[in-house]
Amino acid sequence: MTWLRHVLVAVLVFGWEPVLAQQAPSEAGSFEARLDEVTRALASYPSLKNVSDQKRRQLTEFVVGNMFFVFVHEMGHAVIHEMELSVLGKEEDAADAYAILMALKVGTKMSHGVLVEASKAWFLMDKRDQREGTQPDAWDSHGLDKQRAYQIVCLMVGSDKQQFKDLADMTNLPEERQETCQRDYKDTSSAWEKALAPHRRSAEQPRQKIEVKYWPGKGEFDVYEKSFRSIQILEMVANHAADAFAWPNPLGLEMATCGESAAQWQSTNRKVFLCYELAQEFGQLYRNYGQEWKTPPKEGWFARWRRAKQN
Repeated sequence: MTWLRHVLVAVLVFGWEPVLAQQAPSEAGSFEARLDEVTRALASYPSLKNVSDQKRRQLTEFVVGNMFFVFVHEMGHAVIHEMELSVLGKEEDAADAYAILMALKVGTKMSHGVLVEASKAWFLMDKRDQREGTQPDAWDSHGLDKQRAYQIVCLMVGSDKQQFKDLADMTNLPEERQETCQRDYKDTSSAWEKALAPHRRSAEQPRQKIEVKYWPGKGEFDVYEKSFRSIQILEMVANHAADAFAWPNPLGLEMATCGESAAQWQSTNRKVFLCYELAQEFGQLYRNYGQEWKTPPKEGWFARWRRAKQN
């Protein structure tokens, strides 16, 4: 098994509480306690016995955080299409903004951690492509990896410059850009709020049906199916979406072995689809490039956020 599969086995054994849900202090404490348990449990695996506790903690946060971000990004596509929202600019940028704003609105250190891990992934993908000599496609609908990373950082800093000052410093976001990020956040947040306001579900409205399905993880991907089923990543996203919006049609959220690393909103059948291979790719990215990550602190992101809050 790869080290990532060890991570997911540990998550399966010890459990993982919702990252994107609002949590009471006791629940947040339980989340952190379980995260510590996972880190300690990984030390018993031969392939990870020489890896520090900090690194084991970081890789767990990295993989799970990025899977959450991708899922909410794809839900952004679903919102745009199902609610027939107008998009001024590229839809991929709008879906990224949706995912970022949703995490910022939740406002917990776990949801903030998801955003930090997502920005880190885009920085690492840029490093991977440069090292491997891969050139970005000028015609691609997505922005450049570094641009997507800085969009996350910018909106975080724009939402609260003081709270995320250390993140701006770690990613070398210039001071003059930090000032304009505040305007970007205000404009982006206001635009999304106005677009979504007519589609918010009132207390009197019934919840739309959102079905979830974990397809069998074939071969080496069996552990991913079991782990994400245990984490209940689909159920968490489905519950939030059903509570928040008056969807005009039923939706489906599915995970499967696809034969490729991918995630997609399928408008023809109204399904958000995530592949187990995507989690594997995040694991390989961290294994090959995350170990050399110099800009962030040595400690885990959640630990840094806790320490910053105490000062």
